[in-house]
Amino acid sequence: MNDLFDIKICGINNEICMAAALACKVEYVGLVFYEKSPRNVAIKTSSKLLQERNPRTKIVALTVNATDDFLKEIINNVKPDFLQLHGNENPYRCREIKEEFKLPIIKGVGIQNKTELIKSNKQFEDICDILLFDAPSTKLPGGNGEKFNWKILREFKSKKKWMLAGGLNINNIKEAINITKPPAIDISSGLETKKGIKSAKLIKDFVIKCRNI
Repeated sequence: MNDLFDIKICGINNEICMAAALACKVEYVGLVFYEKSPRNVAIKTSSKLLQERNPRTKIVALTVNATDDFLKEIINNVKPDFLQLHGNENPYRCREIKEEFKLPIIKGVGIQNKTELIKSNKQFEDICDILLFDAPSTKLPGGNGEKFNWKILREFKSKKKWMLAGGLNINNIKEAINITKPPAIDISSGLETKKGIKSAKLIKDFVIKCRNI
Protein backbone atom coordinates (compact mmCIF):
# COMPACT_ATOMS: atom_id res chain seq x y z
CA MET A 1 0.00 0.00 0.00
CA ASN A 2 1.17 3.48 -0.90
CA ASP A 3 0.50 6.65 1.11
CA LEU A 4 3.01 8.83 -0.71
CA PHE A 5 0.37 11.42 -1.57
CA ASP A 6 -2.72 12.65 0.25
CA ILE A 7 -6.19 12.22 -1.23
CA LYS A 8 -8.93 14.84 -1.07
CA ILE A 9 -12.42 13.90 -2.21
CA CYS A 10 -14.41 17.04 -2.82
CA GLY A 11 -18.10 17.67 -3.32
CA ILE A 12 -19.49 14.92 -1.10
CA ASN A 13 -23.14 15.60 -0.40
CA ASN A 14 -24.69 12.38 0.91
CA GLU A 15 -24.13 10.16 3.92
CA ILE A 16 -23.32 6.99 1.97
CA CYS A 17 -20.43 8.59 0.11
CA MET A 18 -19.21 10.33 3.24
CA ALA A 19 -19.11 6.97 5.02
CA ALA A 20 -17.21 5.45 2.08
CA ALA A 21 -14.61 8.24 2.09
CA LEU A 22 -14.08 7.96 5.84
CA ALA A 23 -13.84 4.17 5.64
CA CYS A 24 -11.16 4.57 2.96
CA LYS A 25 -9.22 6.84 5.31
CA VAL A 26 -8.75 9.66 2.82
CA GLU A 27 -6.88 12.64 4.22
CA TYR A 28 -9.43 15.30 3.25
CA VAL A 29 -13.15 15.50 2.47
CA GLY A 30 -14.50 18.66 0.88
CA LEU A 31 -18.02 19.97 1.40
CA VAL A 32 -19.18 22.59 -1.09
CA PHE A 33 -21.00 25.61 0.27
CA TYR A 34 -21.86 27.37 -2.97
CA GLU A 35 -25.48 27.47 -4.09
CA LYS A 36 -24.76 27.46 -7.82
CA SER A 37 -22.88 24.16 -7.59
CA PRO A 38 -24.67 20.82 -8.14
CA ARG A 39 -22.63 19.59 -5.17
CA ASN A 40 -23.85 22.31 -2.83
CA VAL A 41 -24.60 21.30 0.76
CA ALA A 42 -26.87 23.39 2.96
CA ILE A 43 -25.25 24.33 6.24
CA LYS A 44 -28.26 23.07 8.18
CA THR A 45 -28.06 19.60 6.65
CA SER A 46 -24.27 19.25 6.70
CA SER A 47 -24.44 18.00 10.29
CA LYS A 48 -25.76 14.66 9.00
CA LEU A 49 -22.62 14.21 6.92
CA LEU A 50 -20.38 15.03 9.84
CA GLN A 51 -21.76 12.64 12.44
CA GLU A 52 -18.99 10.13 11.81
CA ARG A 53 -16.14 12.59 11.35
CA ASN A 54 -12.82 11.51 12.82
CA PRO A 55 -9.43 13.04 13.61
CA ARG A 56 -7.73 11.40 10.59
CA THR A 57 -9.84 12.90 7.80
CA LYS A 58 -9.81 16.69 7.69
CA ILE A 59 -13.03 18.47 6.75
CA VAL A 60 -12.63 21.20 4.12
CA ALA A 61 -15.34 23.81 3.61
CA LEU A 62 -15.22 25.04 0.01
CA THR A 63 -16.55 28.53 -0.64
CA VAL A 64 -16.57 30.91 -3.59
CA ASN A 65 -16.07 34.62 -2.93
CA ALA A 66 -17.83 34.23 0.42
CA THR A 67 -18.64 37.10 2.74
CA ASP A 68 -17.33 37.17 6.30
CA ASP A 69 -20.86 36.55 7.61
CA PHE A 70 -21.25 33.41 5.52
CA LEU A 71 -17.81 32.15 6.52
CA LYS A 72 -18.67 32.76 10.16
CA GLU A 73 -21.89 30.77 9.78
CA ILE A 74 -20.00 27.86 8.21
CA ILE A 75 -17.31 27.88 10.88
CA ASN A 76 -19.79 28.03 13.76
CA ASN A 77 -21.92 25.18 12.43
CA VAL A 78 -19.54 22.94 10.47
CA LYS A 79 -16.31 23.54 12.40
CA PRO A 80 -14.12 22.75 9.38
CA ASP A 81 -10.43 21.99 9.64
CA PHE A 82 -9.69 24.01 6.48
CA LEU A 83 -11.34 26.74 4.44
CA GLN A 84 -11.00 26.33 0.67
CA LEU A 85 -11.28 29.57 -1.28
CA HIS A 86 -12.20 28.66 -4.83
CA GLY A 87 -13.30 31.95 -6.31
CA ASN A 88 -11.51 35.15 -7.30
CA GLU A 89 -10.07 35.80 -3.86
CA ASN A 90 -6.83 37.76 -4.22
CA PRO A 91 -3.86 37.40 -1.85
CA TYR A 92 -5.08 40.31 0.29
CA ARG A 93 -8.50 38.68 0.77
CA CYS A 94 -6.91 35.31 1.58
CA ARG A 95 -4.74 36.89 4.26
CA GLU A 96 -7.72 38.79 5.63
CA ILE A 97 -9.77 35.58 5.98
CA LYS A 98 -6.91 33.65 7.54
CA GLU A 99 -6.22 36.35 10.11
CA GLU A 100 -9.90 36.84 10.92
CA PHE A 101 -10.90 33.19 11.30
CA LYS A 102 -7.62 31.56 12.36
CA LEU A 103 -8.06 28.56 10.07
CA PRO A 104 -5.66 27.14 7.48
CA ILE A 105 -6.48 28.11 3.91
CA ILE A 106 -6.53 26.07 0.71
CA LYS A 107 -6.53 28.34 -2.35
CA GLY A 108 -7.87 27.00 -5.62
CA VAL A 109 -6.08 28.42 -8.66
CA GLY A 110 -6.79 27.76 -12.33
CA ILE A 111 -3.66 27.51 -14.46
CA GLN A 112 -3.06 26.90 -18.15
CA ASN A 113 0.67 27.44 -18.56
CA LYS A 114 3.96 27.53 -16.66
CA THR A 115 3.94 31.32 -16.42
CA GLU A 116 0.59 31.33 -14.63
CA LEU A 117 1.79 28.55 -12.33
CA ILE A 118 4.88 30.46 -11.25
CA LYS A 119 2.94 33.71 -10.83
CA SER A 120 0.16 32.11 -8.76
CA ASN A 121 2.59 30.24 -6.57
CA LYS A 122 4.55 33.42 -5.88
CA GLN A 123 1.35 35.32 -5.04
CA PHE A 124 -0.15 32.81 -2.64
CA GLU A 125 2.49 30.49 -1.18
CA ASP A 126 3.41 32.77 1.72
CA ILE A 127 -0.25 33.33 2.63
CA CYS A 128 -2.13 30.11 2.04
CA ASP A 129 -1.37 26.74 3.59
CA ILE A 130 -2.11 24.59 0.54
CA LEU A 131 -2.36 25.56 -3.13
CA LEU A 132 -4.77 23.59 -5.32
CA PHE A 133 -3.96 23.75 -9.02
CA ASP A 134 -6.93 23.17 -11.29
CA ALA A 135 -7.95 23.68 -14.90
CA PRO A 136 -9.11 27.26 -15.56
CA SER A 137 -12.83 27.51 -14.88
CA THR A 138 -15.02 27.98 -17.94
CA LYS A 139 -18.29 27.25 -16.13
CA LEU A 140 -18.64 26.97 -12.39
CA PRO A 141 -15.57 27.16 -10.13
CA GLY A 142 -14.19 23.64 -9.60
CA GLY A 143 -15.64 20.22 -10.28
CA ASN A 144 -15.95 20.67 -14.02
CA GLY A 145 -13.88 17.60 -14.86
CA GLU A 146 -11.66 19.57 -17.22
CA LYS A 147 -8.15 18.22 -17.61
CA PHE A 148 -5.19 20.52 -18.21
CA ASN A 149 -1.63 19.94 -19.31
CA TRP A 150 -0.13 18.24 -16.27
CA LYS A 151 3.36 18.63 -17.73
CA ILE A 152 3.20 22.24 -16.50
CA LEU A 153 3.69 20.80 -13.02
CA ARG A 154 6.58 18.49 -13.84
CA GLU A 155 9.35 19.06 -11.26
CA PHE A 156 7.36 21.90 -9.70
CA LYS A 157 8.50 22.95 -6.23
CA SER A 158 6.78 25.16 -3.67
CA LYS A 159 7.36 26.10 -0.05
CA LYS A 160 3.86 24.84 0.70
CA LYS A 161 2.00 21.62 0.09
CA TRP A 162 0.06 21.65 -3.18
CA MET A 163 -2.74 19.59 -4.68
CA LEU A 164 -3.30 18.43 -8.22
CA ALA A 165 -6.90 18.74 -9.46
CA GLY A 166 -8.69 18.95 -12.78
CA GLY A 167 -10.18 16.01 -14.66
CA LEU A 168 -8.72 13.26 -12.51
CA ASN A 169 -10.33 9.81 -12.62
CA ILE A 170 -9.44 6.16 -12.05
CA ASN A 171 -8.20 5.78 -15.63
CA ASN A 172 -5.74 8.67 -15.68
CA ILE A 173 -4.61 9.00 -12.07
CA LYS A 174 -1.49 6.87 -12.54
CA GLU A 175 -0.37 9.01 -15.49
CA ALA A 176 -1.08 12.20 -13.55
CA ILE A 177 0.92 11.01 -10.56
CA ASN A 178 3.83 9.84 -12.68
CA ILE A 179 4.06 13.21 -14.45
CA THR A 180 3.53 15.61 -11.54
CA LYS A 181 4.45 13.64 -8.39
CA PRO A 182 2.11 15.79 -6.27
CA PRO A 183 2.05 15.85 -2.47
CA ALA A 184 -1.76 15.62 -2.70
CA ILE A 185 -4.58 15.18 -5.21
CA ASP A 186 -8.14 16.47 -5.33
CA ILE A 187 -10.94 14.66 -7.15
CA SER A 188 -14.61 15.50 -7.53
CA SER A 189 -16.48 14.94 -10.81
CA GLY A 190 -14.31 11.91 -11.64
CA LEU A 191 -16.19 9.97 -8.94
CA GLU A 192 -19.69 10.81 -10.15
CA THR A 193 -22.28 8.72 -11.95
CA LYS A 194 -24.03 11.92 -12.99
CA LYS A 195 -23.38 15.58 -12.31
CA GLY A 196 -23.27 16.19 -8.58
CA ILE A 197 -23.96 12.54 -7.63
CA LYS A 198 -21.02 10.51 -6.39
CA SER A 199 -20.73 6.74 -6.13
CA ALA A 200 -19.45 4.99 -3.01
CA LYS A 201 -18.05 2.22 -5.22
CA LEU A 202 -16.16 4.70 -7.41
CA ILE A 203 -14.72 6.28 -4.27
CA LYS A 204 -13.52 2.92 -2.94
CA ASP A 205 -12.12 1.77 -6.29
CA PHE A 206 -10.31 5.08 -6.82
CA VAL A 207 -8.68 5.09 -3.40
CA ILE A 208 -7.55 1.47 -3.79
CA LYS A 209 -6.02 2.37 -7.15
CA CYS A 210 -4.22 5.37 -5.65
CA ARG A 211 -2.85 3.42 -2.70
CA ASN A 212 -1.38 0.85 -5.06
CA ILE A 213 0.32 3.15 -7.58
